[in-house]
Amino acid sequence: MSGSIHNTSGPHELEVAAAGFGPAGIALACAIADHAEENGRQAFAGVRFFERAKNTAWHGDFLLSGTDINHHLLRDLVTPRNPRSRFSFAMYLKEKGRLFKFGLLGRPASRVEWSDYIAWASAQLTDYVAYDEGVLEVLPHTEDGKLRAVDVITAHGSYRTRRLVLSNGSLPRIPQVFQPHLGDGVFHTSDYLKKVSLGSGPLPQRWLVVGSGQSAGEAVAHLLGRAPTTHVHSVHGGVGFRVGQQGQFPNLAFLPEQVDYFHHLDPAARTRVFDDIRSTNYAGVDADESQALYSFLYEGEVTGQRRYEPHAWSAVEAVEALGKAYAVTLRDSNTGKTSTIVVDAIVLGTGYEQPPIPPLLAMLQPWLERDADGSMMVDRQYRVGLRHAQGIAIFANGTSEKTHGISDAQSFSMVAVRAQALLEGLLAAQRETGLRSAQAA
Repeated sequence: MSGSIHNTSGPHELEVAAAGFGPAGIALACAIADHAEENGRQAFAGVRFFERAKNTAWHGDFLLSGTDINHHLLRDLVTPRNPRSRFSFAMYLKEKGRLFKFGLLGRPASRVEWSDYIAWASAQLTDYVAYDEGVLEVLPHTEDGKLRAVDVITAHGSYRTRRLVLSNGSLPRIPQVFQPHLGDGVFHTSDYLKKVSLGSGPLPQRWLVVGSGQSAGEAVAHLLGRAPTTHVHSVHGGVGFRVGQQGQFPNLAFLPEQVDYFHHLDPAARTRVFDDIRSTNYAGVDADESQALYSFLYEGEVTGQRRYEPHAWSAVEAVEALGKAYAVTLRDSNTGKTSTIVVDAIVLGTGYEQPPIPPLLAMLQPWLERDADGSMMVDRQYRVGLRHAQGIAIFANGTSEKTHGISDAQSFSMVAVRAQALLEGLLAAQRETGLRSAQAA
């Protein structure tokens, strides 16, 4: 951890506390470290990122071989903010001795290599992070009826701070029909490799994959490639797997200036814009993935061994456990007809979501300013709106897709630029607190 923690009779004091140390948190830590090096001193007396995992493996439970990143390598943790930073992907390649060899690769970085880059960067930031210590809850600390600080509660202690950053990302979306069955046989892609048999015990033969995005497509392809006897169903609310919008013009939505445009729109306009560009990052697969999946489908017709069966225009209406198997009722959204399939396991490639109020802020709801739909307000600089509060600042780091657009979700596009804005916001909040202290004195 950077700086010192003052252990008094109450909670440990932290100048900055952050929940989560995934890419968004690591990018912010890189910005804090770069700022310290440029200025010859730490900006904050105590900084700690609390991470529930034991390491920073990027998509560790869905790190499938043969998969590539779908963003440009210059959109790394730091380059859009500071191309000279020692935490860049180029510096990673140079240190690993692969700078020239990567230039000959002719394709994007693999997810395995990108995950290794994330681990390489985070290994240089160990002073800032506490692993295996996730935030359990955030409690209000009030004085004279005003929110003055928060107590961050973990399994190992309690920490009081006036500056909190939410970097814990989006939550897996689990449709209600599957929730009673979650476990070893029904699971989200975020738990994929943890749940799928890796050689111990018999491999389930009959699978259902729910979803139409890249993760769902990769799960289908991976399962079909595991064994020649595997049979996979996939369920799609639309026509099936679509190729995502990969052209230059739709992807202009990820430019930093588009955050300004999106943030200033009214709620109805934001919804229209988001729906128009959502397939740049959601509910779409890469062209090579689409080709591979269609080839499986076509070859099944050629050989008469249909191992892959997509169900278009369908939704899962019911799931019933049958011993170790599941009877799944599908309904065609156009005809209303139902059918039942029996599978041994179900993979939920149903994406992620950002709830209107992050669960960690549940106890702070009386102090949160709300939009018309009840979700928390977040200003352009990612500061959460608070009322009846003084000397405290809370920031959303990758948890404000609704107010800042598609680049604020599961995307690397804005992590570096957003980290700069967050650092400036933290420094501004620090100055505000210092000014109030001086005035009070």
